Amino acid sequence: MRYVLLLVAASFFWGGNFVIGKGLTDYAAPETLTIYRYAIAVLCLLPIVWWKEKRILPDKKALLPLFCMGVTGVVLFNILQFLALANTSASNVGVISTLNTLSIAVCAALFLKERINRWQIGAMILSFSGAMLVITKGTALTAASVQPGDIWMVAAVMVFGLYSVFSRWATKTTSPMMSVLYSGVFGIALLLPFHADNLYIAEADGYFFGAMMYISLVATILCMVFWGTGVKHLGATASGLFMNLNPVFTVLLAFLLLGERLTWSQGIGTLIVIAGCLGYSYFRVNRWEPQQALVPEKH
Repeated sequence: MRYVLLLVAASFFWGGNFVIGKGLTDYAAPETLTIYRYAIAVLCLLPIVWWKEKRILPDKKALLPLFCMGVTGVVLFNILQFLALANTSASNVGVISTLNTLSIAVCAALFLKERINRWQIGAMILSFSGAMLVITKGTALTAASVQPGDIWMVAAVMVFGLYSVFSRWATKTTSPMMSVLYSGVFGIALLLPFHADNLYIAEADGYFFGAMMYISLVATILCMVFWGTGVKHLGATASGLFMNLNPVFTVLLAFLLLGERLTWSQGIGTLIVIAGCLGYSYFRVNRWEPQQALVPEKH
């Protein structure tokens, strides 16, 4: 029960990340917010990594994948996510982010040669249709029916799939905690030379500082610890099911804290997306028709 509560807590705090992050977009540009977020996280992770691992430098073999993690997971994903939050509702961002699970699966199939069967492809299509229902608000797909922020978040989801591939590559020779630490270091190193003049925030107040602490310490470090502990004791498949709580918590918190109203398209779309993600986990390759599993052809 303890580990279930940890996974629920991680999903709750990740849901809150979108709501808190939306408020931060009024203070600074996405690049500035990303620098501050990971600067705080890196400063806190350094002593933790040293204490737990008795070393502070990663294996040389991990440097390239860690750099790629910094490019995709820190720079691109965070900038795209903040752009999304500035241009659409936190609820929409939370629902679309659920597609991260499917983006990871597609990238794993393309780059790691992991197998996907026809049932899982069907589940992906189902989830994507649910996301499209949210994005278009249940109307015909036109430029007027789609908010720019929704497009930014779809792009962020695609980038997250690449980040997961580099993460797997890096964690072959380094720990998950150190990989987060150095992806943050590389991300900051990439952004800082171009945005050093934009770090001053004239209207910073109590909310800004509190929100930065939340997305840096709670949503980045604490959730990583909670999630890692849950996966260790309950397994990746069972733990992955709790990811489906993220949009539920996001919609709830957006209603309570931002006054966002749940529309019929968001409600039904969320259920469809969750159903698709659950279906993808259920119809995993080793359960259904492994002899018919689909793998990308080599060119």
